Amino acid sequence: MKYDRVVFVGNDNTSRSPMAESIFLHMYSDPDKKLEVMSRGLVVLFEEPYNPKIETVLNRHGIRLVSKISVQLTPEDLAGNVLVLTMGFTDKLKIIEDYGFEGEVYTLKEYVGNDDELLDPYGEDMDIYEAFFEDMYKVMEQVVKKVENEMNTNGGDKQ
Repeated sequence: MKYDRVVFVGNDNTSRSPMAESIFLHMYSDPDKKLEVMSRGLVVLFEEPYNPKIETVLNRHGIRLVSKISVQLTPEDLAGNVLVLTMGFTDKLKIIEDYGFEGEVYTLKEYVGNDDELLDPYGEDMDIYEAFFEDMYKVMEQVVKKVENEMNTNGGDKQ
């Protein structure tokens, strides 16, 4: 097993990162619950509820929102064999620079070989949130496949 934890990181942990976490958990097959999956924010000054438009879009597609309150990223979240997937390049840089993280950190699309950034639907109409969901879902299919392959590499041993 390559990873103990996958952490999806966004700026404030109210929209994109919780959606990524929820879609990942919806798709990922982990019957033994060996992989801890979470979403966190880089700037969570106080607990905030997730964006209700994110919950609406996920519900439309039969996906349950895992939690409903934003959580600040901590150094403990980055300990061990962790894969960090950020919503954007600036989030990735902040984790490397501010947290001194030297492990595996990628933007979500970079992890699957795509240099594009995820759009941020914040403040937009529901049709933009729906388009964002479609983009995120396609990326997450690739992410889940890659994580599953990496988790099954080396006969289940940690690297």
